[in-house]
Amino acid sequence: MGTKRHMSDHVRDAIAELEPAGRIVDLFSGVGSVAESLQTTASVVTNDALSFTASLSRARFIGRKRSEAPEAVVKRLSSIYRERLLELRRLYRDQLAAENAALAGTREDLGRYMNRTKHVGNDPALNRRARRAAETSDLAHYELATLYFAAGYLSLQQAIEVDSIRAAIDGDRRLDQRDWLLASWIAAMSVLVNSPGHTAQFLKPNSDPSHVRIVRTWSRSVWKEYSAALAAVSQVGTYRWRSRNEVYVGDALELISGGYLENIGAVYADPPYTKDQYSRYYHVYETLFRYDFPDSLGEGRNRSDRFTTGFSLKTAVIASFHDLCRNVARMHVPLVLSYPSEGLLADAGATVSDIAGQYFSNVITRSIETKHSTMGASKGKSKKTATENIYVCTI
Repeated sequence: MGTKRHMSDHVRDAIAELEPAGRIVDLFSGVGSVAESLQTTASVVTNDALSFTASLSRARFIGRKRSEAPEAVVKRLSSIYRERLLELRRLYRDQLAAENAALAGTREDLGRYMNRTKHVGNDPALNRRARRAAETSDLAHYELATLYFAAGYLSLQQAIEVDSIRAAIDGDRRLDQRDWLLASWIAAMSVLVNSPGHTAQFLKPNSDPSHVRIVRTWSRSVWKEYSAALAAVSQVGTYRWRSRNEVYVGDALELISGGYLENIGAVYADPPYTKDQYSRYYHVYETLFRYDFPDSLGEGRNRSDRFTTGFSLKTAVIASFHDLCRNVARMHVPLVLSYPSEGLLADAGATVSDIAGQYFSNVITRSIETKHSTMGASKGKSKKTATENIYVCTI
């Protein structure tokens, strides 16, 4: 949702003009649009608070050239995949039959099926089952998607496939390919997840179009999509470029204040700009990647330990910007920062230029008209016009 693909060329050009004498730190890297654009400019250090995005970055921005074709990987994984698939299909035989009947029936039939299906968040017995699965090391461990997200974000059949693929990945001996396999697994699910562009909530058949959409989406094969994703999650840049890159997972402010980043030429920051804590929009991917059987709360089946940031709190956003600018200035490197004119910082009564000007000698602003997501468009258009600013701050 927060992709900077539409901004990446502008950011790349702003950084290139600085002629950085070192690597570029992408503090809020997300899926890596800006990092990818820098492949001919400088090596990168990416950071994100979510683990699943780091896997995507490692798969694309780090490592030697892959020598194995996706078809060979699929063949190698298929044995464990099919073993777990058959086990889960037998275990959930009656539920699968109920799901197939609901998909073949009316909109009301599908709605009743989704409302009546039990999951970890609403059924104590399944919660206990999840605890047992978390503590075992054999194939019985691989039931998380089925217990947490079936008949919601995924169909039951798809959730079974998701768990079976993860069993095959974890059982694979090619550890050097693990990030590629996991990143492709996440990428495949992102295409099939039943949601309005984020995973804070899943779609329900409340209208004829939504009914058609769910039936169509739930009828697609995760295994087939995974096979395609292995080819789509390709490596970026040359091996020389990738060999100098690093990937971190954690709080951006803690990273730049830690004092252990080396060979840095500039820092790029794209902090959150609304009061929404973005981790809630990606919790399904994060839980599946971590495969840690957390608690499950509310209709969205959210985990309670989601990451939060001061950049999304009106009471803390000003202090967060001060911390960002202060610590980058202490590194004696330029800061390139993208932030919209109508972000939360403006609501708090401050501007990027005023804060950055306290730590940098020069702050140049470039403005670009763009579109921002409205988090699923439940109350209107999915995109809104916004003025995105790129601030180039130099010592």
